[in-house]
Amino acid sequence: MTFGPLRYFGPFFVALSIPALYYGIGPFCPLLTIAALILFLAGAEWISVRGVPAERDDDTFGFRLLPFAYIPLHLAIIAWAIAQAGHATSASFAVLAFTVGTTTGIFGVLAAHDLIHGTNKLGHLFGAAMLSAMLYRHFRIAHLLGHHRWAASERDPATARLGEGFYRFLARTVPGQYLDAWRIEQRRIALRNLSFWKNRLVRDALILAGLLLLILALSGWRGLALFVAQSAMAIIVLELFNYVAHYGLVRRIDGGRLEPFADRHSWNSSNVLANSMIFNMGRHADHHARPVAPYQTLEPAYKAAELPLGYAGSILLALLPPLWHRVMDPEVQRLHTRSSNSPA
Repeated sequence: MTFGPLRYFGPFFVALSIPALYYGIGPFCPLLTIAALILFLAGAEWISVRGVPAERDDDTFGFRLLPFAYIPLHLAIIAWAIAQAGHATSASFAVLAFTVGTTTGIFGVLAAHDLIHGTNKLGHLFGAAMLSAMLYRHFRIAHLLGHHRWAASERDPATARLGEGFYRFLARTVPGQYLDAWRIEQRRIALRNLSFWKNRLVRDALILAGLLLLILALSGWRGLALFVAQSAMAIIVLELFNYVAHYGLVRRIDGGRLEPFADRHSWNSSNVLANSMIFNMGRHADHHARPVAPYQTLEPAYKAAELPLGYAGSILLALLPPLWHRVMDPEVQRLHTRSSNSPA
């Protein structure tokens, strides 16, 4: 039995539940959305069957439409939240920033991630629009041209090192990825002999400044504050994913050259049910092996490093560094031991 694109509709229901609960029950009730999402994702890791070959979906129109449809929906919800800011109490303001920002950092980013990896120019515009809504447009440069080349090495600011706690990683990776994107752009400008104004980060800065001024003009300081707060929350959630995805994993250097990226250089979750909620990003090894492959065609790599708690449980655990290190550092050491005893 197959549900086709319907099995990836979870993000739509989660996002729409925020305004529905806000209006239908009360300003604090969108917190139920996040609680239910966490319980679902964590629970799925225990009840979903692993190790069974997953059905691979064709690159059909229905599947490809979903990220295009989700991004305008999510942008509309961010705009709705900004509109509420002017008359929201301090508590409901915080609830909106937290819930909308969390879903931006999960579903908004994952939809944008799928589109910026594709070859469709309209998809790139949609992805950039979503990244604009969290003030992180440079991610598309740092991720595509930096992270996918240097992941699981010290040259990648988005790879967490063994023993590094999340908060230390966050302080390093946010400026590190921007600087990495700047270096990439400067190199591109120099190689093509382009003008300074062709630098995408310069244009991004102008676009984001214009966006902030527009929000200020339309919604005032409280609307602007809510937008910035939900953006900060979204960035934290995105970087939690980055932290977990390659924590402690290292590619060997052989003859002065970095070894090719392999399945063992990504943490994965082969959980079918949980992956249906996150556009299959738990199949992270296959994503690195086939970066332009659409989300629905990603396949589990059953010999890859498997997160003991799945992505949802691992992200929650990462917020408590002592517990994270107690669980994950031995897993990393065991994986490195197995890797050192096997051919590269």
